[in-house]
Amino acid sequence: MWSVVNNAGYPLAGPFEELEDTKLRAQFEVNFFAAANVLRAALPHLRAAKAGRVLQTSTLGGQIGALGMSASHTAGKHALEGLGVSLAAELTPLGIRTAIVEPGAIGIDFRANWASRLHSSAAVPDYLSVREALTRSADAAGGQVGDPARMAQALVALTDMPSAPLRLPLGSDALVGIENARSGQLQELRRFATLSASTDHTKAI
Repeated sequence: MWSVVNNAGYPLAGPFEELEDTKLRAQFEVNFFAAANVLRAALPHLRAAKAGRVLQTSTLGGQIGALGMSASHTAGKHALEGLGVSLAAELTPLGIRTAIVEPGAIGIDFRANWASRLHSSAAVPDYLSVREALTRSADAAGGQVGDPARMAQALVALTDMPSAPLRLPLGSDALVGIENARSGQLQELRRFATLSASTDHTKAI
């Protein structure tokens, strides 16, 4: 059975107002549109076979926000997750399964990669605290809980599951982070439910 893994991506860190437009667009070209182009190339073959798996690699950041990471891995991965959810609805009736993989921090050189692209000083002084937080995060590289080899094994296992989940967090940090975010979202949803419902049309008596 065919399996397609969309795993392309690179980081772009920094406060949103400091991100150059050309760099932001280039980041989306890789993190989102490269995945879209892979899908365009692969889906005709999967449809012809009436079978297959599409694995979209997102991140924990695709489910939660992250200080100083509005471009990556937040906005780009949120877009990719939105594509994956809609894609699953379109492809499931055709016998093609879609899964979105959401790794937490992995023991690779990811942090050092984006840290090397940070400006040496803050362009907008108001965001100095954001830059300091990013620097602390980069300095903490090496303490990530995720094992890349074990995550690769999980991906292989995912392709063989007869009933795979639509989303699969990888790593205990991803599990906790997503659970906390969804719990907070649910609490807020319930807190303002009356205001939300008040915008419906008034029912005629």
